[in-house]
Amino acid sequence: MTAASAETRDSDSKPRSVVESAVETAHKVALAGAGVAGEAADVGAKVFDRLVARGEKVESQGRESLGNLRHKAEEKVQQVRSAAEKGIEQTKSKARSGFEQTKTKARTGIDEHLERRLEKLGVPGKADLEAVVERLSAIEARLDALEKPKPRRRATKKKE
Repeated sequence: MTAASAETRDSDSKPRSVVESAVETAHKVALAGAGVAGEAADVGAKVFDRLVARGEKVESQGRESLGNLRHKAEEKVQQVRSAAEKGIEQTKSKARSGFEQTKTKARTGIDEHLERRLEKLGVPGKADLEAVVERLSAIEARLDALEKPKPRRRATKKKE
């Protein structure tokens, strides 16, 4: 190879060596790689920012959705609680009513039983006592009429 063939010409028409040309090309390749890395970093940063914004939106929607679910759950719990309390009150009311009916029946049964036993023993019953009270009231009224003081007559002076 001759020195002339080892030389190349650049745009300025200056002769260059093959080594200089290779170094320059390698440098340009390195710069292109750095440019790719920079471009990738820019694009990556844009993608990253876009992904962060999307993540924030998803998080916000998720919080809102969870808030709605929690609100609905709280409403359902309140409905169930109210229904349970109402059921408990109804059960208590029925129990009270049943208890009162049972108590009334028991008292009536006991009263009737006692009345029959007293009647067998010859003890006057309620109706008999009421009749006696009525007769006593009538007798008292007649006695009161008899005991009323008689009107006094005026005493006249005797003439002597």
